[in-house]
Amino acid sequence: MKPLTHHVLRGPLHPARRPRGLLALAVGAVLVTSACGQATPSPGAATPAGGDGPSATAGSTVDAGAGAETATPGGVRLEATMAPGGPEVGATGATGAGIAASPGLVVDYTLTNTGTKPVLAYDVVPADLGSATLAPDVDAKHAWVYEESGVLRLSKQGFAPGPNVRFAAAPVMGGHTVAPGASITGKAYAVSPPTLDVPGDSFEAPRTPVDPAVKQWQFCVQVSDRAGQSRPSAVGGGVVEAASTAPQGDELVCTPPSTIPVA
Repeated sequence: MKPLTHHVLRGPLHPARRPRGLLALAVGAVLVTSACGQATPSPGAATPAGGDGPSATAGSTVDAGAGAETATPGGVRLEATMAPGGPEVGATGATGAGIAASPGLVVDYTLTNTGTKPVLAYDVVPADLGSATLAPDVDAKHAWVYEESGVLRLSKQGFAPGPNVRFAAAPVMGGHTVAPGASITGKAYAVSPPTLDVPGDSFEAPRTPVDPAVKQWQFCVQVSDRAGQSRPSAVGGGVVEAASTAPQGDELVCTPPSTIPVA
């Protein structure tokens, strides 16, 4: 659904690709949760795993090759690993940022609800944010890719509409409702070398190209207590739709930065 404004750029931003040489990667670190708050300017069915809100406490930096796991009282726990990854057989979409159509970086993650109320994890991110419905063939591995404070960030989140942008119908994102004590697992993908991949100028999002010399990475998921405001999606598999909003307060849950391993 196009916004009711002029000069709207739809779809992710695609700067020129940076020269190769940064990321001949070994398996990365297991990362644990920290609460990042709102970005500036800013699939999987639930399984048993085992506080009231989606808040998280900060973890420490984890070096590549190390492993750690931290439970965050009264919120959620996010664990992630990064490794090199190539095209996947049967992957939807042959081109485009965020689609596993070329060798890149793959994050495997587990998000656990350690609280006492259901939470909504916005972890099914459409490549073209702005539609009022979620496409049935949405790539569940897609994540926004940008640099935040010198750290390469792969993030599944919403963004605020740009100034003077009004949508005829609220854009939606996909996600999963996570019951207390349950977990979801999934993947996130970015091309390598990493390239800025954010919504178009209908939204407030980072616009600075990713520095090819970036040394650290992190993974983020927007988690809120608005599970009751979601609805089933045509995607199936337990995916729900909810209005896309920018993370508020501590809704953007991130792993601590970790060193990007290089050959």
